[in-house]
Amino acid sequence: MNMQTSFMPCIGAEKAAGILSRREREILGLIINGYTNSEIAGLLFVSCRTVDTHRQNMLAKLGARNTAVLVRFAVENIQHLGRN
Repeated sequence: MNMQTSFMPCIGAEKAAGILSRREREILGLIINGYTNSEIAGLLFVSCRTVDTHRQNMLAKLGARNTAVLVRFAVENIQHLGRN
């Protein structure tokens, strides 16, 4: 595999902001701030499985390969994703 290959989502940040639900954007914000699934679950009064499901849904909606790519995308596009 070429190390230059990008696994970044092909979707634009503004479109992503419209695709992700308010809760998904909230969870993504907590993920990029270093919270674990169990910490997020405690803060939002949901189960760890619910947090993981939201993360998996975000990966699928954005076409991201893994959570690292999701975090990079979010950090680079925080101004668009922060909208409710």
